[in-house]
Amino acid sequence: MTSEWRNQLNAWLQEHMLAVSTVGTILSSFMVFIGIMGRWYEDSSLSPTTILDFMGAYDIWVLIFGLIILAFSAYYLWLTRHYMNRFEEIVTTNSKKEFQRNWTEVEQIARYHLPKAYRKRVSEIRGKFGLK
Repeated sequence: MTSEWRNQLNAWLQEHMLAVSTVGTILSSFMVFIGIMGRWYEDSSLSPTTILDFMGAYDIWVLIFGLIILAFSAYYLWLTRHYMNRFEEIVTTNSKKEFQRNWTEVEQIARYHLPKAYRKRVSEIRGKFGLK
């Protein structure tokens, strides 16, 4: 039961990693902002006093968790964009020899790091070059 749930979560995350990491980066950036404002700039005009009053003395924990989440989500955002760019770089070639040289890499990127649409594109390009 647990492994089935984990497999479904992994499949869902692979399909939506760009959106999840973007939302995570935005929300954690807001948490870092709130933590910084509450810890050092509470009297500033930019300070959201209602949120800071609600948090009380926990502003340092919001800052710490915000920094941790920001680091992970920004890394996954960068990594997903890196794989997308590398995939596009490989598949836009018109040379069959160049495509065959990078075949293993493009197959691994499409299968393990990008959504299913990229696997379909790999099979289309494979058909275009006459590969199995």
